[in-house]
Amino acid sequence: MASFLIPLSILIPIALVVIILIVVAWIIFTKNKKLYQKITTERRRFTVYKKEFQEIKQSKSQSPEKDFAKLSKLARAFFREYLNLNYSSTYLELEKYFTKQNKQEHAKFCKLMSDINYAGKKTDKNQNKQLIELFDKIMQEH
Repeated sequence: MASFLIPLSILIPIALVVIILIVVAWIIFTKNKKLYQKITTERRRFTVYKKEFQEIKQSKSQSPEKDFAKLSKLARAFFREYLNLNYSSTYLELEKYFTKQNKQEHAKFCKLMSDINYAGKKTDKNQNKQLIELFDKIMQEH
């Protein structure tokens, strides 16, 4: 009987390559798993924003001030989380930032929010409708 033996000079490099490939595959798998979890979490959070926005959008509330306050809170949280902006920034500061970034819809939304917020007047349904339309466009971009 003939015995087939693989020389060590061939076996060791092949074994090393196989071990390296297994380690690389494991690293890629764990990185992809973490990335998938982050993407899933982001989708879930964005879905929450969309749901809250839809509630504001479909609100039959008789209090435009409450709807304005809800939209303002939602917009600030959205800008903070998705655009990494400071929550305490005024809408005027946000408008300047978005103008520099050439994001006209964002800047227009912030300008209108600032005008309504600091004008000292009560907001009405038409203003809320305009704000909702602008924020809808912003949400669709993201």
